[in-house]
Amino acid sequence: MKKIICLSLACFLFLAMQAQIPDVVNKAATSANAAAGPGKLLTQFGNAIKTTSLLSSFAGQKTGWLAKAGKVTDAIGMAQSVASLAGGIKPSMFKSGFNVTSLISAASTVKTLAGAGGLLKNLSGGLKPEALSSSWATQKPGWETALSLLK
Repeated sequence: MKKIICLSLACFLFLAMQAQIPDVVNKAATSANAAAGPGKLLTQFGNAIKTTSLLSSFAGQKTGWLAKAGKVTDAIGMAQSVASLAGGIKPSMFKSGFNVTSLISAASTVKTLAGAGGLLKNLSGGLKPEALSSSWATQKPGWETALSLLK
């Protein structure tokens, strides 16, 4: 009799714990997306770009760009922000062979957050290291992980 009670209790506890695991995983994923949404990812990258890497016509607008980018929540807004930022960077700050015009054109075709994230990652990969702050190297792996979570 004791074995049946113990077995029943063990099964009940196992099922109760098993039922809660997906909920914990879903809450963690939702929390990660909220913490690293499009606006946050844009501003993190925008803050990493040195002001000296920007065209003089855009450098004075960086604060406004950051404020606007921080409010982005959708794919189209993110793609437009990436295109705007790309257009404000000095041509000498891009790696040889990087086609900024193509990136800006591609922004108009983005439909998903994953696509906009890919556009932002492409821009980040197209910049010379000296265009970015020295602390960006340590932030970049976590930023890229968060970027890959955009759906």
